[in-house]
Amino acid sequence: MSNTSKLMTIFLLFLFSTSVAQPDMAASGESWVKPKQAVAASQAVRFYLAQHQQDGKVKIWVYFTDKEIFTARQMQAAQETATQKLSARARARRAKHGVTEIKFTDLPVSANYVAQVENTGANFRHVSKWLNAASFEVKIDQIDQIGVLPCVQKIEPVALYKKDYNPMSESKKRPIPENSLDAYSLSYGGSYAQLNQINVPICHDSRYTGQGVIISVFDTGFRKSHNAFAQAYAEGRVLAEWDFVFGDGDVANEAEDLSSAWNHGTSTWSICGGASAGVHYGPGFGASFILCKTEDVRGETPIEEDNWVAASEWVDSIGADIITSSLSYTDWYTASDYDGNTCVTTVAADIAAANGILVCNSAGNGGPGASTIGAPADADSILAVGAVDSYGTITYFSSRGPTYDGRIKPEVCARGYNVHRATSDNDGSFSPYGSGTSFSCPLVAGAAAIVMSAQPAWTNMQVREALMLTADNTLFPNSTYGWGIIDTWAAIQMQFEPSYVAGDADGNSLVNIADVVYLINYVFAGGPLPDPWQSGDADGDGSISIADVIYMIAYIFGGGPPPVEP
Repeated sequence: MSNTSKLMTIFLLFLFSTSVAQPDMAASGESWVKPKQAVAASQAVRFYLAQHQQDGKVKIWVYFTDKEIFTARQMQAAQETATQKLSARARARRAKHGVTEIKFTDLPVSANYVAQVENTGANFRHVSKWLNAASFEVKIDQIDQIGVLPCVQKIEPVALYKKDYNPMSESKKRPIPENSLDAYSLSYGGSYAQLNQINVPICHDSRYTGQGVIISVFDTGFRKSHNAFAQAYAEGRVLAEWDFVFGDGDVANEAEDLSSAWNHGTSTWSICGGASAGVHYGPGFGASFILCKTEDVRGETPIEEDNWVAASEWVDSIGADIITSSLSYTDWYTASDYDGNTCVTTVAADIAAANGILVCNSAGNGGPGASTIGAPADADSILAVGAVDSYGTITYFSSRGPTYDGRIKPEVCARGYNVHRATSDNDGSFSPYGSGTSFSCPLVAGAAAIVMSAQPAWTNMQVREALMLTADNTLFPNSTYGWGIIDTWAAIQMQFEPSYVAGDADGNSLVNIADVVYLINYVFAGGPLPDPWQSGDADGDGSISIADVIYMIAYIFGGGPPPVEP
């Protein structure tokens, strides 16, 4: 008998000898069903909606009790379908982060339930599988009719956001000084100071430009023809775009838009990843991009959070690595909601992070008071970004923490006063006078892309930690600066001590047959994922599968190579 046959025989013996029972998915189905609230729309919700109706109409989230999945067979079929909705790139990103199974949050909302709400006369807006909810525009007197539907768990308003940019628009205080650029191979023009403050030029000289990383930009729209983006388009690095305001595939200005609609998005994209030799560079100018038009700036029309959630789910399915957004949702929520677990966009941001996406969000322009952070900046797994000036001093407008539950916010800072950026006046226009945490955020997102390109094996949380622990206030973090102004080059050099033993799937510090049994239980019977998941990745391919079981059997019984060290 060959060695391979012997190993497979041993493997099969262990598979059956462990007698691991398949879990009773129906029995665990309670987590798939939420109890219907006694009153779908609370008095507080009704009061808020009454105050915010327009022509008798309001925008609401309708949360559903379940997804019409009640048995193991239904779950398996739904998981198989959902898998096909993820790109290969998205599956690979998730696998690197130990997300090797389709989760309940990945499964689609029941189309039947959405139709039941629409049948009341509600106008459908967006659906969120992560929230198991859909947003609608309805007549305010339809609330009760919707609330009594058996499938409706609760009703809440769609929150609006406060504009989070340019508190000192086109300020001409402290113009950016001229700098000698001879030491660097790129000619940065007016963007040098903001990049040098976060130690980016040396990264570029080391050929780390965000290559291989996908950044999603959420904003008002984009002047796609601007010179700052010509290189990305020429090299095929603008991968996808979608307008969540008008529901089409063009994120540039459209007939219904104000002429200024694309101003802000053009700036944030350029700050993050623009490239115009001798004029301007963003930190992540070598990255690929997904463009999402999530903000409607017509007149006083407020922007709703459901666009942000829909965009997050879309870019997750494509395979985005980073989200950069500059929104702060505050109108419906109260102080106690900023606890990292309550606000809709906060929940969505944390789900995106759990799927392996690094979310960078502006801290907000509500400073200098304490606890002025909004959503989703209060999320516990993202980078909320504050703003400093050219001297490294916090700007007065930069929002401060702590969150309601006492966590330090923001996490980090970058230049947010007199920031050099592309403007939408024409295809070659730039300005050095943009201010706001909206502009410090894309600098950090671009820097994160550099770190990811330099350290492709790192998880999103390792990139986040590296940026925080190498920032200039890391010894004394506080809710003004967080961990401080980032140092991109230092973040790349960060060393992480392994927190696990390779092959020790059950976490008892030994590598033996018990770990084979643990992996068999996980791979074949839905047992618990090794914690951390990398400990079970015996062959080091970035995922856990039958290959790791065979690898471990070969090591223990056949003298094969040891599990791959972290």
